[in-house]
Amino acid sequence: MRFGLVSALLIAIHVGSFWFFSEGVYQGNTSVPLRRFPEDVSIWDVLTFTPIFIGLKFLAYDSAVRTITKDYRPAALTVVFIAGYVVALAMDIACLIAAAKPVADSGFALLGPILQTPLVLLLAFAIITGVSVQHDAPPQARPGTPR
Repeated sequence: MRFGLVSALLIAIHVGSFWFFSEGVYQGNTSVPLRRFPEDVSIWDVLTFTPIFIGLKFLAYDSAVRTITKDYRPAALTVVFIAGYVVALAMDIACLIAAAKPVADSGFALLGPILQTPLVLLLAFAIITGVSVQHDAPPQARPGTPR
């Protein structure tokens, strides 16, 4: 449910930014009315790109974290998980808005969700994995204590 809501939010932001950066903004008038929305916007690409590349990325991140942490979920790991999620989502939103600008190179702006934000999620996952693995390690015997 959460990923469907995030995908719907990102689709609305992407289409809204296409509308905002339409011809009305650059000609000094108000934004183009919705009935005159630019016909060159591929709604099919918008509706498929966001759920496939962005939604599946977050789904994979969530399932990987749930698998590695199992029942161990202290507050610090939850904060790292949410921080990674929010930072990656903010970067994805910025890339989608940048891709909607007519003067921007949409190809490079769309590569952000594919090449940049997975690094943020991998870093957060590495931190969570390190803490979880350290928690699951057997206790170390202290020097000078009988075994």
